[in-house]
Amino acid sequence: MTVQDSIELSHIAPSGSTYEPLLLFFITGNPGLIEYYRTFLTLCFDSLRTKYSNRHIKVAGTSLRGFGVQDDKHQNAVNDNAQGPYDLEQQMEHIGQMLERAIEGHATQDHPTKVILMGHSVGSYILLEVLRRRKQSPTTQQLSNDARVIGGICLFPTVTHIAKSPSGKKFSFFFAIPYFAVVAGFVVRLLFSWVPFTAVQSLVSLVTGFPAPAAETTTAFIKSRGGVRQALFLAGHEMKTITTDAWDDELWGISKAQDANSNKTKLYFYFGTDDHWVANETRDELIAARAATGKVGEEDKPTMQIDTHGTPHGFCIKHNDLVAKKVEQYIEELMQSAA
Repeated sequence: MTVQDSIELSHIAPSGSTYEPLLLFFITGNPGLIEYYRTFLTLCFDSLRTKYSNRHIKVAGTSLRGFGVQDDKHQNAVNDNAQGPYDLEQQMEHIGQMLERAIEGHATQDHPTKVILMGHSVGSYILLEVLRRRKQSPTTQQLSNDARVIGGICLFPTVTHIAKSPSGKKFSFFFAIPYFAVVAGFVVRLLFSWVPFTAVQSLVSLVTGFPAPAAETTTAFIKSRGGVRQALFLAGHEMKTITTDAWDDELWGISKAQDANSNKTKLYFYFGTDDHWVANETRDELIAARAATGKVGEEDKPTMQIDTHGTPHGFCIKHNDLVAKKVEQYIEELMQSAA
Protein backbone atom coordinates (compact mmCIF):
# COMPACT_ATOMS: atom_id res chain seq x y z
CA MET A 1 0.00 0.00 0.00
CA THR A 2 1.12 3.56 -0.76
CA VAL A 3 -0.43 6.46 1.14
CA GLN A 4 -2.05 8.83 -1.36
CA ASP A 5 -3.38 12.38 -1.07
CA SER A 6 -6.46 11.72 -3.21
CA ILE A 7 -8.82 8.88 -4.04
CA GLU A 8 -10.76 8.44 -7.27
CA LEU A 9 -12.75 5.32 -8.11
CA SER A 10 -14.60 5.24 -11.44
CA HIS A 11 -17.08 3.05 -13.29
CA ILE A 12 -17.95 3.61 -16.95
CA ALA A 13 -21.51 2.81 -17.98
CA PRO A 14 -22.20 0.65 -21.04
CA SER A 15 -22.34 2.53 -24.33
CA GLY A 16 -25.74 3.97 -25.10
CA SER A 17 -26.61 4.66 -21.47
CA THR A 18 -29.03 7.56 -21.09
CA TYR A 19 -28.71 8.02 -17.33
CA GLU A 20 -27.14 10.99 -15.57
CA PRO A 21 -23.60 10.51 -14.24
CA LEU A 22 -23.32 10.15 -10.45
CA LEU A 23 -20.53 11.62 -8.32
CA LEU A 24 -20.04 10.85 -4.61
CA PHE A 25 -17.58 13.41 -3.24
CA PHE A 26 -16.13 12.84 0.23
CA ILE A 27 -14.79 15.45 2.68
CA THR A 28 -12.52 14.17 5.44
CA GLY A 29 -12.43 14.92 9.13
CA ASN A 30 -9.34 16.07 11.03
CA PRO A 31 -6.64 14.75 10.61
CA GLY A 32 -7.51 15.34 7.00
CA LEU A 33 -5.87 12.40 5.27
CA ILE A 34 -8.15 10.82 2.68
CA GLU A 35 -6.24 7.53 2.90
CA TYR A 36 -7.93 6.77 6.23
CA TYR A 37 -11.17 6.34 4.26
CA ARG A 38 -9.99 4.14 1.38
CA THR A 39 -11.67 0.97 2.67
CA PHE A 40 -14.89 2.84 3.45
CA LEU A 41 -15.02 4.62 0.08
CA THR A 42 -14.25 1.38 -1.75
CA LEU A 43 -17.24 -0.24 -0.04
CA CYS A 44 -19.41 2.71 -1.07
CA PHE A 45 -18.12 2.50 -4.64
CA ASP A 46 -18.76 -1.25 -4.89
CA SER A 47 -22.34 -0.70 -3.74
CA LEU A 48 -22.93 2.09 -6.27
CA ARG A 49 -21.37 0.11 -9.11
CA THR A 50 -23.63 -2.84 -8.33
CA LYS A 51 -26.87 -0.86 -8.00
CA TYR A 52 -26.32 1.75 -10.71
CA SER A 53 -24.21 -0.05 -13.29
CA ASN A 54 -25.98 1.85 -16.09
CA ARG A 55 -24.48 5.16 -14.93
CA HIS A 56 -21.06 6.71 -15.07
CA ILE A 57 -20.03 6.58 -11.39
CA LYS A 58 -17.20 8.30 -9.57
CA VAL A 59 -16.31 8.23 -5.89
CA ALA A 60 -13.71 10.87 -5.13
CA GLY A 61 -12.07 12.69 -2.25
CA THR A 62 -8.91 14.55 -1.37
CA SER A 63 -6.88 15.25 1.74
CA LEU A 64 -7.41 18.62 3.37
CA ARG A 65 -4.74 21.24 2.75
CA GLY A 66 -1.57 20.91 4.79
CA PHE A 67 -1.86 17.14 5.22
CA GLY A 68 0.09 16.15 2.12
CA VAL A 69 2.24 13.06 2.62
CA GLN A 70 3.26 12.12 -0.92
CA ASP A 71 5.98 14.77 -1.01
CA ASP A 72 7.90 12.83 1.64
CA LYS A 73 8.16 9.79 -0.64
CA HIS A 74 8.00 11.40 -4.11
CA GLN A 75 10.37 14.29 -4.73
CA ASN A 76 8.45 15.56 -7.75
CA ALA A 77 5.23 16.12 -5.76
CA VAL A 78 4.19 19.57 -4.57
CA ASN A 79 4.85 20.18 -0.86
CA ASP A 80 1.53 21.60 0.32
CA ASN A 81 2.78 21.73 3.92
CA ALA A 82 5.39 24.41 3.24
CA GLN A 83 3.03 27.41 3.33
CA GLY A 84 0.60 26.13 5.98
CA PRO A 85 -0.98 25.75 8.36
CA TYR A 86 -4.42 26.39 6.86
CA ASP A 87 -7.52 27.44 8.77
CA LEU A 88 -11.12 26.31 8.32
CA GLU A 89 -11.93 29.05 5.81
CA GLN A 90 -9.02 28.02 3.60
CA GLN A 91 -10.08 24.39 3.82
CA MET A 92 -13.57 25.34 2.62
CA GLU A 93 -12.12 27.15 -0.38
CA HIS A 94 -9.89 24.18 -1.14
CA ILE A 95 -12.75 21.67 -0.99
CA GLY A 96 -14.92 23.88 -3.19
CA GLN A 97 -12.18 23.91 -5.81
CA MET A 98 -11.58 20.15 -5.58
CA LEU A 99 -15.31 19.48 -5.90
CA GLU A 100 -15.47 21.59 -9.05
CA ARG A 101 -12.47 19.74 -10.46
CA ALA A 102 -14.03 16.35 -9.71
CA ILE A 103 -17.25 17.35 -11.46
CA GLU A 104 -15.42 18.67 -14.52
CA GLY A 105 -13.52 15.39 -14.79
CA HIS A 106 -16.76 13.39 -14.62
CA ALA A 107 -18.96 15.45 -16.93
CA THR A 108 -20.57 14.11 -20.07
CA GLN A 109 -21.89 16.12 -23.00
CA ASP A 110 -25.44 14.82 -22.86
CA HIS A 111 -26.40 14.70 -19.18
CA PRO A 112 -25.82 16.84 -16.07
CA THR A 113 -24.13 15.17 -13.13
CA LYS A 114 -25.96 14.23 -9.96
CA VAL A 115 -23.71 14.99 -6.99
CA ILE A 116 -23.89 13.60 -3.46
CA LEU A 117 -21.61 15.21 -0.90
CA MET A 118 -20.50 13.24 2.13
CA GLY A 119 -18.51 14.54 5.09
CA HIS A 120 -17.11 13.12 8.31
CA SER A 121 -16.71 15.14 11.51
CA VAL A 122 -15.53 18.65 10.57
CA GLY A 123 -15.97 17.55 6.96
CA SER A 124 -19.71 17.80 7.63
CA TYR A 125 -19.30 21.44 8.64
CA ILE A 126 -17.34 22.09 5.45
CA LEU A 127 -20.07 20.31 3.47
CA LEU A 128 -22.79 22.59 4.85
CA GLU A 129 -20.67 25.67 4.14
CA VAL A 130 -20.03 24.58 0.55
CA LEU A 131 -23.80 24.21 0.09
CA ARG A 132 -24.57 27.53 1.75
CA ARG A 133 -22.12 29.46 -0.40
CA ARG A 134 -23.39 27.86 -3.57
CA LYS A 135 -26.99 28.77 -2.72
CA GLN A 136 -26.09 32.35 -1.78
CA SER A 137 -23.86 33.04 -4.78
CA PRO A 138 -25.13 30.88 -7.65
CA THR A 139 -23.37 32.93 -10.31
CA THR A 140 -19.92 32.48 -8.75
CA GLN A 141 -20.40 29.12 -7.01
CA GLN A 142 -22.40 27.30 -9.69
CA LEU A 143 -21.01 23.88 -10.39
CA SER A 144 -19.92 22.89 -13.87
CA ASN A 145 -22.02 21.01 -16.35
CA ASP A 146 -25.21 22.12 -14.60
CA ALA A 147 -24.36 19.57 -11.91
CA ARG A 148 -27.00 19.18 -9.24
CA VAL A 149 -26.21 18.43 -5.60
CA ILE A 150 -29.08 16.15 -4.67
CA GLY A 151 -27.90 15.28 -1.18
CA GLY A 152 -25.48 15.74 1.67
CA ILE A 153 -24.57 12.95 4.10
CA CYS A 154 -22.99 14.04 7.39
CA LEU A 155 -21.32 11.29 9.41
CA PHE A 156 -20.60 11.86 13.10
CA PRO A 157 -20.93 15.57 12.33
CA THR A 158 -19.28 18.31 14.39
CA VAL A 159 -21.44 21.19 13.17
CA THR A 160 -22.26 23.09 16.38
CA HIS A 161 -20.48 23.84 19.67
CA ILE A 162 -17.51 21.52 19.27
CA ALA A 163 -15.84 23.09 22.32
CA LYS A 164 -18.67 21.72 24.50
CA SER A 165 -17.90 18.12 23.53
CA PRO A 166 -15.95 15.92 25.99
CA SER A 167 -12.78 16.12 23.90
CA GLY A 168 -13.35 19.80 23.20
CA LYS A 169 -13.42 20.52 26.92
CA LYS A 170 -10.24 18.48 27.48
CA PHE A 171 -8.20 20.12 24.75
CA SER A 172 -9.50 23.70 24.72
CA PHE A 173 -6.83 24.72 27.23
CA PHE A 174 -4.00 23.54 24.98
CA PHE A 175 -5.47 25.15 21.88
CA ALA A 176 -5.57 28.47 23.73
CA ILE A 177 -1.80 28.40 24.31
CA PRO A 178 0.01 30.65 21.79
CA TYR A 179 2.06 28.69 19.25
CA PHE A 180 0.94 25.37 20.73
CA ALA A 181 0.45 23.82 17.28
CA VAL A 182 3.86 25.00 16.10
CA VAL A 183 5.73 23.74 19.18
CA ALA A 184 3.91 20.41 19.34
CA GLY A 185 4.40 19.84 15.63
CA PHE A 186 8.13 20.61 15.95
CA VAL A 187 8.54 18.22 18.88
CA VAL A 188 6.82 15.36 17.05
CA ARG A 189 8.89 16.03 13.96
CA LEU A 190 12.08 16.06 16.04
CA LEU A 191 11.21 12.80 17.77
CA PHE A 192 10.22 10.78 14.72
CA SER A 193 11.96 12.25 11.67
CA TRP A 194 15.06 10.10 12.20
CA VAL A 195 13.19 6.86 13.00
CA PRO A 196 12.61 4.50 10.04
CA PHE A 197 9.06 4.40 8.68
CA THR A 198 8.58 0.71 9.41
CA ALA A 199 9.71 1.14 13.01
CA VAL A 200 7.22 3.96 13.61
CA GLN A 201 4.48 1.93 11.95
CA SER A 202 5.17 -1.01 14.25
CA LEU A 203 5.03 1.30 17.26
CA VAL A 204 1.73 2.84 16.08
CA SER A 205 0.22 -0.63 15.57
CA LEU A 206 1.33 -1.73 19.02
CA VAL A 207 0.09 1.36 20.86
CA THR A 208 -3.21 1.92 19.01
CA GLY A 209 -4.18 -1.55 17.84
CA PHE A 210 -4.91 -0.10 14.39
CA PRO A 211 -5.08 -2.49 11.42
CA ALA A 212 -2.20 -2.21 8.97
CA PRO A 213 -3.73 0.35 6.53
CA ALA A 214 -4.69 2.78 9.32
CA ALA A 215 -1.32 2.30 11.04
CA GLU A 216 0.52 3.08 7.80
CA THR A 217 -1.58 6.21 7.20
CA THR A 218 -1.03 7.37 10.79
CA THR A 219 2.71 6.83 10.40
CA ALA A 220 2.75 8.87 7.20
CA PHE A 221 0.83 11.59 9.07
CA ILE A 222 3.29 11.61 12.01
CA LYS A 223 6.33 11.68 9.76
CA SER A 224 4.99 14.27 7.31
CA ARG A 225 6.60 17.72 7.36
CA GLY A 226 3.64 19.62 8.74
CA GLY A 227 0.77 17.22 9.34
CA VAL A 228 0.71 17.29 13.14
CA ARG A 229 1.02 21.08 13.25
CA GLN A 230 -1.76 21.36 10.66
CA ALA A 231 -4.09 19.05 12.58
CA LEU A 232 -3.61 20.94 15.85
CA PHE A 233 -3.88 24.36 14.21
CA LEU A 234 -7.10 23.37 12.42
CA ALA A 235 -8.56 21.86 15.61
CA GLY A 236 -7.89 25.11 17.46
CA HIS A 237 -9.63 27.06 14.72
CA GLU A 238 -12.58 24.65 14.84
CA MET A 239 -13.01 25.41 18.56
CA LYS A 240 -13.36 29.12 17.81
CA THR A 241 -15.47 28.81 14.66
CA ILE A 242 -17.87 25.91 15.17
CA THR A 243 -20.33 27.33 17.69
CA THR A 244 -24.01 28.10 17.08
CA ASP A 245 -26.12 26.85 14.17
CA ALA A 246 -24.83 29.06 11.36
CA TRP A 247 -27.23 28.15 8.53
CA ASP A 248 -30.57 29.54 7.39
CA ASP A 249 -33.92 27.82 6.89
CA GLU A 250 -33.38 27.35 3.17
CA LEU A 251 -30.34 25.13 3.67
CA TRP A 252 -32.21 23.16 6.35
CA GLY A 253 -35.07 22.59 3.89
CA ILE A 254 -37.83 24.40 5.78
CA SER A 255 -38.26 27.69 3.92
CA LYS A 256 -40.80 28.76 1.30
CA ALA A 257 -37.94 29.37 -1.10
CA GLN A 258 -36.93 25.73 -0.74
CA ASP A 259 -40.48 24.61 -1.50
CA ALA A 260 -40.40 26.44 -4.82
CA ASN A 261 -36.91 25.29 -5.74
CA SER A 262 -36.55 22.20 -7.92
CA ASN A 263 -32.83 22.07 -7.12
CA LYS A 264 -33.27 20.76 -3.59
CA THR A 265 -30.55 19.20 -1.50
CA LYS A 266 -31.71 16.63 1.05
CA LEU A 267 -29.52 16.30 4.14
CA TYR A 268 -28.82 13.23 6.27
CA PHE A 269 -27.09 13.27 9.65
CA TYR A 270 -25.76 10.15 11.37
CA PHE A 271 -24.68 10.89 14.94
CA GLY A 272 -22.75 8.70 17.33
CA THR A 273 -23.89 7.69 20.80
CA ASP A 274 -21.73 9.45 23.40
CA ASP A 275 -19.45 10.78 20.66
CA HIS A 276 -16.41 12.34 22.35
CA TRP A 277 -16.33 15.14 19.74
CA VAL A 278 -20.10 15.88 19.86
CA ALA A 279 -21.84 16.73 23.13
CA ASN A 280 -25.08 14.80 23.57
CA GLU A 281 -26.81 18.00 24.67
CA THR A 282 -25.89 20.02 21.58
CA ARG A 283 -26.66 17.04 19.33
CA ASP A 284 -30.13 16.65 20.83
CA GLU A 285 -30.79 20.40 20.56
CA LEU A 286 -29.94 20.34 16.85
CA ILE A 287 -32.15 17.33 16.24
CA ALA A 288 -35.06 18.98 18.08
CA ALA A 289 -34.66 22.20 16.10
CA ARG A 290 -33.92 20.94 12.59
CA ALA A 291 -34.76 17.26 12.04
CA ALA A 292 -37.77 15.87 10.23
CA THR A 293 -40.22 14.17 12.58
CA GLY A 294 -42.23 12.24 10.02
CA LYS A 295 -45.07 14.75 9.83
CA VAL A 296 -46.61 15.68 6.49
CA GLY A 297 -44.79 18.64 4.94
CA GLU A 298 -41.44 17.90 6.55
CA GLU A 299 -40.06 15.72 3.78
CA ASP A 300 -37.39 18.27 2.85
CA LYS A 301 -36.09 18.67 6.40
CA PRO A 302 -32.94 16.70 7.31
CA THR A 303 -33.12 13.09 8.37
CA MET A 304 -31.18 12.82 11.63
CA GLN A 305 -30.41 9.50 13.29
CA ILE A 306 -28.33 8.35 16.24
CA ASP A 307 -26.19 5.24 15.89
CA THR A 308 -27.28 2.34 18.09
CA HIS A 309 -24.27 0.06 17.55
CA GLY A 310 -21.65 1.87 19.62
CA THR A 311 -19.80 2.96 16.49
CA PRO A 312 -16.92 5.30 17.43
CA HIS A 313 -16.33 8.77 16.00
CA GLY A 314 -13.35 7.45 14.02
CA PHE A 315 -15.44 4.77 12.31
CA CYS A 316 -13.04 4.53 9.36
CA ILE A 317 -10.49 2.60 11.41
CA LYS A 318 -12.46 -0.58 12.15
CA HIS A 319 -16.19 0.01 11.49
CA ASN A 320 -16.38 0.68 7.76
CA ASP A 321 -18.92 -2.02 6.90
CA LEU A 322 -21.65 -0.81 9.22
CA VAL A 323 -21.42 2.85 8.19
CA ALA A 324 -21.16 1.96 4.50
CA LYS A 325 -24.46 0.06 4.83
CA LYS A 326 -26.11 3.11 6.36
CA VAL A 327 -24.75 5.34 3.57
CA GLU A 328 -26.06 2.84 1.00
CA GLN A 329 -29.54 3.30 2.47
CA TYR A 330 -29.30 7.10 2.35
CA ILE A 331 -28.07 7.11 -1.25
CA GLU A 332 -30.89 4.81 -2.34
CA GLU A 333 -33.43 7.22 -0.84
CA LEU A 334 -31.74 10.18 -2.53
CA MET A 335 -31.70 8.51 -5.93
CA GLN A 336 -35.37 7.59 -5.67
CA SER A 337 -36.42 11.11 -4.69
CA ALA A 338 -34.26 12.74 -7.37
CA ALA A 339 -35.34 10.42 -10.18
